[in-house]
Amino acid sequence: MKELNAKGPDILGGLPRVPGLPPTAFKQAVAAKAGNLVDTRSMLGFGGGHIPGALNIGARPILSIWAGWLLDPEEPLLLVLDSDADLDEVVTLFIRTGYSKFAGYLVGGMPAWVNAGLDLSKVDEKTVHELHDADDALQVIDVRAPSEWKSGHVPGARHIFLPELRDHAHDLDRRRPIAAYCDSGYRASIATSILKQQGFADVSNVPGSWQAWRKAGLPIEGNSA
Repeated sequence: MKELNAKGPDILGGLPRVPGLPPTAFKQAVAAKAGNLVDTRSMLGFGGGHIPGALNIGARPILSIWAGWLLDPEEPLLLVLDSDADLDEVVTLFIRTGYSKFAGYLVGGMPAWVNAGLDLSKVDEKTVHELHDADDALQVIDVRAPSEWKSGHVPGARHIFLPELRDHAHDLDRRRPIAAYCDSGYRASIATSILKQQGFADVSNVPGSWQAWRKAGLPIEGNSA
């Protein structure tokens, strides 16, 4: 991104054309590593079923920020959308941070993929109450920014800032289950998808995350003022 800011973005003259690929062709593109596979659906949709190996970055304005942290702008993207009608909006979010190369999108989204009988992967979800009641076998990771962590966190949690998770995944115990949380669950879903890419099998997201933990009146470690 620093290099892009220095030289200025390419002049596109409009949104780039993104080829629509039916499920079988999309599967072939994924297998051929034609691009980074990014699922832009919500954390709940992603958790319920996604293409194995997908990175989940939900289609919100902050997608642009997290794409900048986590993706190589030189590599094309293979997109999974909530709806085909969302294509222009999602492409615009990527273009904001210099991502203009697209290998295709899945026509018909995950319903088409499922109806074609293709493989699915899932991410389990835990409520904050389940997180609170879990035993020591569960590894709890907080992927928020350092300032958020210092302001208060789940007792016993381990802090790994999301952009650094790939570099520190080897510090986690693959034999034990993992639950990731952030402020609302959005970044935690990104984290779970990264861990799944890294080969961790038993990974959970915490919808509501820190917001839900505080509103439920559960114990807090650190400065919560």
